[in-house]
Amino acid sequence: MIRIGKLSVSLERREVFDPHGVVKLGSRAFDVLAELIAAKGQLVSKDQLLARVWPDLVVEENNLQVHVSALRKLLGNEREAIRTVPGRGYRLILEPPVPAPVQAWWAPPGPVPVSAEIADATLPADDHAQVYIVDDEPGVRSALARLLRSAGIPSQTFACAEDFFAEPRDGAVACLLLDVNLANASGFDLQEAMAARGLELPIIFMTGYGTIPMSVRAIKAGAQEFLTKPFDETQLLDAVATAFATVRSERQARASRQLLRARYQSLTRREQQVLMLLLQGRINKQIAADLGTREVTAKVHKKHIMAKMQARTLVELVRQCQRIGVLPELDEALAGAERWA
Repeated sequence: MIRIGKLSVSLERREVFDPHGVVKLGSRAFDVLAELIAAKGQLVSKDQLLARVWPDLVVEENNLQVHVSALRKLLGNEREAIRTVPGRGYRLILEPPVPAPVQAWWAPPGPVPVSAEIADATLPADDHAQVYIVDDEPGVRSALARLLRSAGIPSQTFACAEDFFAEPRDGAVACLLLDVNLANASGFDLQEAMAARGLELPIIFMTGYGTIPMSVRAIKAGAQEFLTKPFDETQLLDAVATAFATVRSERQARASRQLLRARYQSLTRREQQVLMLLLQGRINKQIAADLGTREVTAKVHKKHIMAKMQARTLVELVRQCQRIGVLPELDEALAGAERWA
């Protein structure tokens, strides 16, 4: 038996157990888990997993993402056991190490004050995801929920827009499967109501008689995908996986900007003045003259700015400032950064 958090895995019997007994897990998801276990903590690339789990098939990467998501759901509080290496693959951490504090080489002497905003501006975890289903046909709702459940994806079903809006949201990663033709309104009406309420969810439209103008209207209004019934399971699960990836990417970008803004706010007023001059392409000697101080003082301010913003190069610093709206003229500043380098 192999222990992963609260679970025990038997590779020989191809079974997973929790404290209550055998846990239901699809064969493909088990194959993914087995490959990660066999790697003993080493990176397993996405190409390797696709080739080993689907040896005779050509499948999309989204299929792999769906099964990894199912495994993370199964692991519960141990979801960090499967780590994503962006752009490369995954690795299984059987015994997550306890990180030790590290002093960065570029940190200025003595403690650097860090605001509470920075401490709280953490990037979002790869949390549980779910699908909302809005369709006025009970049979369709049940079939879609059953399909998603077989892939390890929880869902909530609603017969109408009113029921959907009445349900409180918990902020989890989610997307919406929406029928174009509802009993009392169209799916487009619901889409417009969501926009008016500021409710941002990727929408996968479904219809029994799709037309090109209808699909163009949906996509222009911000829909993630437009599926014409009947569609196969893979097509739907791929669309859901893509929607989840979109939500996570957008949340990651928002959290990253929040973190950068907090770092910028941690700069002193003088450091912000020096930063603005740096972004204008001024060198240390010019900055000192502009501020009526010594060149060595300008160098110290610059060092502290780089440390607090956690920028390794001046070009990276420029791009950070552009992302948070401190620097609108990106091309000119990048040219200045290249001159500093």
